[in-house]
Amino acid sequence: MQTLWTKNYTTITIGTIISAIGGVGINFALSVLIYNNTQSTLLSAIFAAVIMLPNFLLPLFVGPIIDRFSRKNIIVFSDFLMGFLFLFIAYATRDGYFNYNAYLMLGLVIASNAVVYQIAYESLFPELIPDKMMQKGYAISSLIYPTVNTVMFPVAALIFNEYGPTMLFLLEGVLLVIAALFETQIDVVESHTHQILVQAPSFKEMLVEGAAYLKQEKGLLAIFVFFFVLMMSGEGINVLMYPFFENHAHFTMTHYAWAISFVTIGRLIGGLLHYVLKVPVSKRYRLAAFVYFSLNVLNAILLYLPYVFILTVQVVIGILSINSFNIRMSSVQSYVPAAKRGRVNGFYQVLTASGMIIGRLFAGWVGEYFSYTTIIAGMSMVGLLAFFLIIEGNKKHVAAIYNRQV
Repeated sequence: MQTLWTKNYTTITIGTIISAIGGVGINFALSVLIYNNTQSTLLSAIFAAVIMLPNFLLPLFVGPIIDRFSRKNIIVFSDFLMGFLFLFIAYATRDGYFNYNAYLMLGLVIASNAVVYQIAYESLFPELIPDKMMQKGYAISSLIYPTVNTVMFPVAALIFNEYGPTMLFLLEGVLLVIAALFETQIDVVESHTHQILVQAPSFKEMLVEGAAYLKQEKGLLAIFVFFFVLMMSGEGINVLMYPFFENHAHFTMTHYAWAISFVTIGRLIGGLLHYVLKVPVSKRYRLAAFVYFSLNVLNAILLYLPYVFILTVQVVIGILSINSFNIRMSSVQSYVPAAKRGRVNGFYQVLTASGMIIGRLFAGWVGEYFSYTTIIAGMSMVGLLAFFLIIEGNKKHVAAIYNRQV
């Protein structure tokens, strides 16, 4: 009987869990550390904006490089490198050292490494999932970060308060080294490396080839452009939800925290459903289309609802979000040839990161002049329009990618 839990899949899953546990602590430590030491929302915002830069500057250049070399070796090297870096940072900050510019550089290094790691990981991961088990494989993958965030966020806060950021740096260093040791045990033949050795194309040729491939694949291009708009419009709710609760006459930060937690609950439920239930091949596109339509509508109406309905809708949004992730990732990653996956994933990251930046800046700007609910509803309607024009408008091509046995 075929099983999902082969040596390779189990190994990459354990490595991802270990890496994610440390990542929660580092994200918490950096965000709190910067504000606590500067007491400046401006410097905190600059830090948050600067560390986003690698997400839309690097992927186009990193993708062709990742398509030249072993993705497994890149992942292992990345985790070892960052593990030893955090061990050094833990030693350097043992006496409470803080320098804003130094942490800004550290943030850029972490973000740049994350871009390389993420593209390499997304390009390798499909090779580690047994044949015809993509949906289950990505269902488990989609459970890792929501679960780890839910469990480890309060633990990270406790460690930070009791022992300071140095302990979190130390733990992250140790965990990344352990994750890298697990990842060295992955045994996979990466056929794209043999093709590169034979053909030896230049960086420019690989980049042009990746762009040409995406241009001729109308379904992929439609999916990528739609997600650019979806990520952009979705930043309305992401940016303005906190100010909405902060300035509401009756709601408190506790209400906001519960609303965020209920999305996580929905994501966990959605991941489990995708692991247990197999979506029929012929229904995958229609389910994805329903999810895209519903997410925009629910985001538009969310903050107009009574609080108990906000929580209910947040669970539904969490479930739908995981459906969106699972169907897109299992379909696209299995569809794109292994030799081109790094470049294609690079293009996707550039588009979605650009959409998020534009959405954040726009939502923050118009939030100074209009009601938050009106802005969120308006941006969600842009996402809904994009669904009809881009996804439904290219139904034949998108369905050809989604309605496949994965």
